[in-house]
Amino acid sequence: MLKIINSLYDFDKASNAFIIKLSIKRYLNIFNNYDPYPIRKRDIDQNVINYLEDCSDDISFKNNIILEIKILEEKKDIDLEERTKKGLINNFLYMYEYYKNENRKIINNSIFYIFTFLVLASFTFWFDSSDLNINRVFIRTVLEGISIGSWVFLWEAIAGLLIKNKSSRKLIKTYNRFMNCKIVFIN
Repeated sequence: MLKIINSLYDFDKASNAFIIKLSIKRYLNIFNNYDPYPIRKRDIDQNVINYLEDCSDDISFKNNIILEIKILEEKKDIDLEERTKKGLINNFLYMYEYYKNENRKIINNSIFYIFTFLVLASFTFWFDSSDLNINRVFIRTVLEGISIGSWVFLWEAIAGLLIKNKSSRKLIKTYNRFMNCKIVFIN
């Protein structure tokens, strides 16, 4: 697998990092053209995000990355480079915090679902073991419904923690990596 990654990406031995290369015509092509905010607050173009996430997926999280951006049609502009770097870092930070919040929501929902499962399951066991003289057919139907509902809550908790949470954790690692990567401009 490492041979394939080495053939797709250059490796900088000095910084022990793989280089993700991005070629654009102008500095502003990194960002969404319809976003009216200044560069430091502007959203990254969705095609650029998709490309960066795909490249990050290829490279193990054990390895560092360098983001090398080649500007094809504009002259070197140090001020614009700094603002572009700031905009990229701000966007990476926003995405990192966004996925951390999503991850927190999934965990909180799962905890709530586990608690609900425990309450409903305890209720059904307690009610099933009690010796009340009520219509047994009706009570059995209600208890079975509550029991099934409790297991659905448990399944949702497990699915949240093991399945839904997995993509959030990966994206948190991805954007943490991008926040801390070295960004280099080439003209």
